[in-house]
Amino acid sequence: MQFFGRLVDSLNTTVTNLFTNPYRVREVTLAEYTGSSRVMEDGRVVLYRTMNSWDCLLINPNLPHSAFRLFQLSLEVEARPMFVEFGKKLRPFYEISPALLGVDSVQKLTDCLRSHPQWSLAHVAVEMGLKDSFRHNHIMSCINSREAVEGFTPLHLACRKENLDCVRELVEGCGVRLDIADNNQETVFHYAAQQANCQVIELLSKHASIGINHVSSGGETPLHVACRLGNAEVVRALLRCQASGHVVGTHGYPIHTAMKFTKAGCAEALLEADLSQMHTEDPRYGGTPLHWAKNREMSMLLLERGCDVNYLSKSGETALHIMVRRARFPCAMVLLTHGADPNCKGEHGNTPLHLAMKLDNLDLIKALIVFGADVKCHNDFGESAGLIAARHSKGSNRKVMLNLLHSIGAEQCYPPSSDTPTSPTRAPAPARPPPITSRELG
Repeated sequence: MQFFGRLVDSLNTTVTNLFTNPYRVREVTLAEYTGSSRVMEDGRVVLYRTMNSWDCLLINPNLPHSAFRLFQLSLEVEARPMFVEFGKKLRPFYEISPALLGVDSVQKLTDCLRSHPQWSLAHVAVEMGLKDSFRHNHIMSCINSREAVEGFTPLHLACRKENLDCVRELVEGCGVRLDIADNNQETVFHYAAQQANCQVIELLSKHASIGINHVSSGGETPLHVACRLGNAEVVRALLRCQASGHVVGTHGYPIHTAMKFTKAGCAEALLEADLSQMHTEDPRYGGTPLHWAKNREMSMLLLERGCDVNYLSKSGETALHIMVRRARFPCAMVLLTHGADPNCKGEHGNTPLHLAMKLDNLDLIKALIVFGADVKCHNDFGESAGLIAARHSKGSNRKVMLNLLHSIGAEQCYPPSSDTPTSPTRAPAPARPPPITSRELG
């Protein structure tokens, strides 16, 4: 009985191992299936019914007496549909590229077919890097097809994978369309811009296409994408290929995107191609790239090329207003040292000093005063800088701030104390001067 039990356990282990990975590709001989029933056949793909399983074989085109076992399944209901799928989709690959078929490559191919059942054969060919298979009529017929979920074409996929051979074959050999967009309205140029491979851009640009300046659902052209990611060389490659820096997106023009994400190399590349880029206004605020600067380097990049330091946005604010509001002290100092007007009134008549007072930012306040900010200037609400300081300054800054303003002649800025009477009172009479004697007159 013990022997019989061990035998059953051993048999169960063997069967379990057999079906642990039923899709593992193995090389087998056809002689192993001499006594098995050949149930279905499609070209070189054959389905056998053995005593314990349903086996799908791909007859080796190079060795007629051997085959690749593609799967070994226990249920007919699973085996038949998978056989139909493999029989239909494997044909172009073993007909065009028989020399490439080995255990590893067949395993990758069948894994891809099972992982992406909705992909066209052209998508599968790109994923596998089988550029020679593009010549097959079945694959050529779906060369511009869109994937079901995201909507990308085989060329989109080749660009994402940076497969230059596939990109070249698709563009030059197959003449694929370059203007097809995916579900996010991104063209192949958007996909290429996400990579750091300029050769892909250059291959795509051998044929003129509107896709190079297409705006995606996210409000970006390929140039915007490259600027956001900081791919300066890709920016230059796109510009060489007639990409336009004058297409507006969600964040404005490409140079605004470069400024927003502090990509100095991209901003420099745009300015090298077209210096007028530094005067472009974003569509929402009317701010120039200088308004969007976030650090000293980005500010200097524009100032050294002669941008207008006191340019007013739609709200009437200069870049200095923005830097003070955002508490970007290094940027504010660069602007002040390059002639920014500290007394320019912006929204609600506030000067940069008014904004600094509201922030209770002592460093910015001192810098603005040193560069000539008028402490007596009133905004549209009649507020002076001193009054704002009295209302907003807290903690240790408060006394320092008020003393500083008082020392430079600011208006009385202390707010009424809590014990000050609310009703008007008569002012005390001035003290009388001492009487003058005749001796003093003489």
